[in-house]
Amino acid sequence: MDKKKLIEVLSNLVQLDIDAVHAYEQALKEIDDPIINERLLKFQDDHRSHIGGLSKQIEELGGNAPKQSKDFKGYVIEAFTAIRSFTGLKGALKALKAVEEVTNRHYGKVVSQEVPAELKEALRTYFSEEKIHLEYLTSNLQAIN
Repeated sequence: MDKKKLIEVLSNLVQLDIDAVHAYEQALKEIDDPIINERLLKFQDDHRSHIGGLSKQIEELGGNAPKQSKDFKGYVIEAFTAIRSFTGLKGALKALKAVEEVTNRHYGKVVSQEVPAELKEALRTYFSEEKIHLEYLTSNLQAIN
């Protein structure tokens, strides 16, 4: 993959992580279970870490990392999460699961592409964390049903 395309792909991942941070922010407002809340805060921090790591890679490639603000899709995700979260814990977890499904799909695509070895390792780590987020949300939703 050429440098310009790689910067674009990484920028898209950064934007997804930025949007996920905002979605977690909305969901966490409605979750009062301290154990789940603590775990979701950790996941939100993972997304922040991904933003930092990928932004650094983009800059090293000569690009400009996205600003840490929502794009249009981010506003839609945040609104969706806020609306779902009003229905309580189950709605909040469902909204975050939807966000994590999108994030996992995109990380999965990028990890399978040809990228520099050091970046590939970071992407695999981030993708692994994303899978943990999705598995946790899925198992909690199954337990609630």
